[in-house]
Amino acid sequence: MYSSLHNHSYFSFLDGICSPKEMLEQAKNVGLHSLAITDHGNIFSYVYFDKVKKDYPDIKMLYGVELYECDDMAVKDENNKYYHLIAIAKNEDGRKALNHLITEGNFDGFYYKPRVDLNAMKPYGKNLIVSSACLASKLAREPDFNKCIKYVNEYKSIFPNYYLEMQSHDVPLQKEYNIKVLKLAKATNTPFIITTDSHAATQEQLKYQKYHVAIARDAETIGETYKDCYIQSEDEIHSIMDNQIGYDNVCIALENTNEIADMCDEISMPYSKPKLPKFPLPEGFNTDYDYLVYLCNEGWNTRNISTLSDKEISEHKKRLAHELSVIKQMGFEGYFLIVWEFIHWAKENGISIGAGRGSGAGSLVNYLLGISQLDPLKFGLIFERFLNPERINMPDIDTDVSDRGRIIEHMKQLYGEDKVCQVANFSMITNIVAIKDIGRILQIPYTVCDKVSKRFTSDNWDECVKNCSDILENHPEYNEWFNIAQHEVGRPRQLGIHAGGVIVADGDLDNYDALCRGSKGERVLQMDKHYCESIGLIKLDLLGLSTLDITRNACEYAHINSWDIDINNPKFFNDKNMYTVLQNGDTDNVFQCESDGMTGLIKKLKPENFSEVSACLALYRPDTMNSLNDYIDRKYHPEHITYLHQDLKPIFEETHGLIVYQEQVMGIARIMGGRTWGGADLLRKGIGKKDKALVQVEADKLYNEICNNHYEKKLARTIADTVRDMGGYSFNKSHSACYSVLTLQTAWLKYYYPTEFYCAVLNNCLDDYGKLNWTILCANKHNVKITYPSINKSQNTFSVINGKILFGLSAIKGVGEKLSNVIIEERNNNGEFKGLDDFLKRVNLTTAQLVMLVKSGAIPCKNKKEFMLRYAKSLVKKKDYVPVKSLPKLSILKDKWGIDGDVIKDKEERLKLYNEKRSKEYDVNQQIKFDKHIDGFSKKYLQNEKIWEFEALSIFLKNNPFIDSYKWIHKTPEEVEDGEKGVAVGIISNVERKKSKKTVNPYAFITLYGNNGSIEFTTWSSQLHENEDMIKRGTEVAILYKKKDGRYITEQMKSYNTWLQQMKSKHNK
Repeated sequence: MYSSLHNHSYFSFLDGICSPKEMLEQAKNVGLHSLAITDHGNIFSYVYFDKVKKDYPDIKMLYGVELYECDDMAVKDENNKYYHLIAIAKNEDGRKALNHLITEGNFDGFYYKPRVDLNAMKPYGKNLIVSSACLASKLAREPDFNKCIKYVNEYKSIFPNYYLEMQSHDVPLQKEYNIKVLKLAKATNTPFIITTDSHAATQEQLKYQKYHVAIARDAETIGETYKDCYIQSEDEIHSIMDNQIGYDNVCIALENTNEIADMCDEISMPYSKPKLPKFPLPEGFNTDYDYLVYLCNEGWNTRNISTLSDKEISEHKKRLAHELSVIKQMGFEGYFLIVWEFIHWAKENGISIGAGRGSGAGSLVNYLLGISQLDPLKFGLIFERFLNPERINMPDIDTDVSDRGRIIEHMKQLYGEDKVCQVANFSMITNIVAIKDIGRILQIPYTVCDKVSKRFTSDNWDECVKNCSDILENHPEYNEWFNIAQHEVGRPRQLGIHAGGVIVADGDLDNYDALCRGSKGERVLQMDKHYCESIGLIKLDLLGLSTLDITRNACEYAHINSWDIDINNPKFFNDKNMYTVLQNGDTDNVFQCESDGMTGLIKKLKPENFSEVSACLALYRPDTMNSLNDYIDRKYHPEHITYLHQDLKPIFEETHGLIVYQEQVMGIARIMGGRTWGGADLLRKGIGKKDKALVQVEADKLYNEICNNHYEKKLARTIADTVRDMGGYSFNKSHSACYSVLTLQTAWLKYYYPTEFYCAVLNNCLDDYGKLNWTILCANKHNVKITYPSINKSQNTFSVINGKILFGLSAIKGVGEKLSNVIIEERNNNGEFKGLDDFLKRVNLTTAQLVMLVKSGAIPCKNKKEFMLRYAKSLVKKKDYVPVKSLPKLSILKDKWGIDGDVIKDKEERLKLYNEKRSKEYDVNQQIKFDKHIDGFSKKYLQNEKIWEFEALSIFLKNNPFIDSYKWIHKTPEEVEDGEKGVAVGIISNVERKKSKKTVNPYAFITLYGNNGSIEFTTWSSQLHENEDMIKRGTEVAILYKKKDGRYITEQMKSYNTWLQQMKSKHNK
């Protein structure tokens, strides 16, 4: 038995391929004493190994990391980026030390990788066991043996437990290094170990690992050799290493691995109950509960609960007392205060907050605190769906916000930067992703990949393969493709940041886990959201929702108060006109209603009240589409309404007898099964699982409970089976009700303030030219006028002036925010610009910027071309000829100027004639220079007049020549996945011709102006030759392209009109 001390799981992203369970299973099979996980620069895997290690009690689990060591964290040297170094936690302090070092490497030493230097490691030396790592180590890269000795002694001075590392790989370069390590060990009296640097669990799995690495297309890993990089048995190590360093040395090295393992304490993740950070209570309050009650009483007054009927007041008092008692009993008062605080701060600082999200809207406490905006008693929302004593989890309040970043920064300031972070999210390889990735790597023809991927619609691999049986039958060679792809499924593909998760810890995060750096410098916990709570961390969910910006900005532009669109405002709640927007299918930019399918169904339903909108949002899902049609039928045919039992009519009346909401499933369990709300919630969770056997068990439990409550067995079976078949597809009523608020708010704003509404929508998609063009078309349909920018009227972005939307200055190509601010500030300080001369005197800008301002319409003129020509002429200042006072030699006068000194004797006369001739030549040269300037200006700025507007604004503001293409093109080039094909239409704005250095064949980069902005297409020789007549500036074309490595490759080209006619003809057939 030996201990394997250098291993990479699939959390060494797209480098290692094996899961924690696969690694421990192989460790068991080869009889390991211990297994250390040492992923590249991260500890994402720790919690997963911790979860499965209990199934392998004979294997001691060690936790380490392959650090990226550098000479100096402050230095960023392209030629000396980093080395590899293995560090294993010797004890709990060592685990915390690794957390700290990884975090420090991400935020203080990041350069390509999260690097740390020896100075950063020094304070933790005694708590770590360190080995010299692989061929990417400092020792391996240093050819000077004496320097290597110096490095080893330096390591040993910092780390009392330092080992030199050899690796069991039958590779010449590794063999050479292993011998060098043995020499270093003797020269420095340093113990040595053998590892396998495993990137796969087994030798068999290593075959698939090379394809796994290829997915990343990473220049660093694609060239690496992974031979023998799997968890080897002791015999396999001897078979490789005995010939390299001798049998006795191998035995010593393997024994040393066990020495290291025995030196390490048993370490686990710091599991504990969630610990809330201490909430900063205001003066006068001693406990969180006291302050929570105070805030609820304040909310009682703000929400005008006292103005309700006596019966309603009584019900609210009873509900509030119940909720507060449950919250106090479960010890969650501080959690509510933390959420209340950041929402209260956000509202005070101009950040919009959604009406609520998820089950939290079922809480009256949340409503009184302003966390949610729906009175749960009025809308029939259930507290126990959110929180009950029978559910031991933390409450989960999801919050939609318009500016997530500012709120997180506020929380850092309030609780401390070392206590607040975001949560990691793994993008896993699904069936369809695997088949596409491996198809690309194996260079399977695109048409085949596309055909196969369209059949990979199931989560079940076998079903996907069955859907492709005809392809495999005709092409048995594709079985290898499918086999490799299957081995990729379920492994992490890339790391991201969870859309909502925010951690607020009660202490330093290093005590819990390490942090990594997001793409924008975010602090991100190296743990999946599902495990944060298990190690004592509180996770809040803040989700950015841009529609909140739209509603806030539209209200601001319209000069109306947020109360005007508040669901608690009776005038808004009872408004009928906002429903006509939905009934007419006028759903562009209406929250949750924009898709073609939703528009069609909502037109059929014609919702007339809040309840119907909520039901529609809840039912518009693939699994419940039939129920939505049934719901519509029952609305218009009440005679079709049936109830499972009359006792259930009160909870099913609003949905015409259909199971729509999870709360209705809970109601069935309470009314007919006799369960408590907590017990009913357990049923709700049970039937929500995908496992059919487990769902049947829950249904059978419900059947017995209904029978025990003296209902007929036949009825009990019918209800239990209905809950089994339909209950799992039911939706959270609190969530759909909250989202219905935003649906109605956007519909209301669109009906009453369309100009302000579309202005807000346009400002919400400034960088998405496809969305901008589409929104302009939608606005035009509503008679909303959008005008060209103006240097005297425009703001930075779109604005509403005199009932019209005015284009913003900053979006003009070449102007940008900086110059836009200068123009606006000058205008505000010194008044409007009186003309071009006045503008040029007061604002410093380049010729290119002036041209774009004219082309965009920001500088008004009758004829843009003539205006710019006049401007171009003004740039050339005509200078008068200055006569000379002396003459050249007589020979020059005669030969060059035709002035014969023998004929014209008088010097004054000769001088006069000389200046006359020079003056004429000067005028000619002036004219040539002027003509050259105008010609150059014209070629640079005055070509292709019909696309000037698009050139300056990147959109078609008035007349979009490609409006009909929206019917046929449903994916933007950005949305088309790598390897897929797409169609783009537009005007060719530029053609840059090139020649291949290898083949001398011509090719071109074609820039296309279209609905999605400016896009460049690479057009190779064959397509260039075939479409030579079309490939010129100003031609309207349709291009079939393939997306490859982020580039767009022209595969076919047609004139736009030809393509359009073909599409119309095809559709008519």
